[in-house]
Amino acid sequence: MSRLRADHVLVTDEELHALLDSEPSVELGLTNTPNASDKSGTQLKVDPWFKFRNFFLLALVSASSIKLLFFTHVAIANFANHESGIADLTFYMKLRALFVIAISAVYLYSYLKDWYFEKISLMYVGIASTALVMDYFNAYANLSETPLQWVPGLIALRLMAIACLGLNALHARQAPPMPRHLWS
Repeated sequence: MSRLRADHVLVTDEELHALLDSEPSVELGLTNTPNASDKSGTQLKVDPWFKFRNFFLLALVSASSIKLLFFTHVAIANFANHESGIADLTFYMKLRALFVIAISAVYLYSYLKDWYFEKISLMYVGIASTALVMDYFNAYANLSETPLQWVPGLIALRLMAIACLGLNALHARQAPPMPRHLWS
């Protein structure tokens, strides 16, 4: 391993001025920032919609987790009418809320710290899709004969969340530069 000498210059004066004087340019809604580069050092465009998709996902996870944990009776109102089915669904909904909170915390940590965000965001598209199919067989199959009109809306929200997760996975290399914040 070579050692740095005191007379060895790491950055020339021209490079330092170029780094200090560079300003982000706006082109087709994407900004070219000096901090946004992949592992090879090439400049990438930053996706400005990341913060809106993340805000939507965070709001959806927060609202559904609060509903499933604290207002479980409202969540299962359209489901099976017999007592054993309601008890099983209550346990399933609370377990589901804890699972959603746990995986959302890992996803958020991965985004904020850039901890394998590309791989984790792609993995979460699969988790969300699998969870929707799993919920169909475990919960939606037990819907009463006349479910309320908001049940298709909930399914549509989940499909929108899967689409947002998919877009975040596709644009993971265009995430805002580090250090990231919750709303960046």
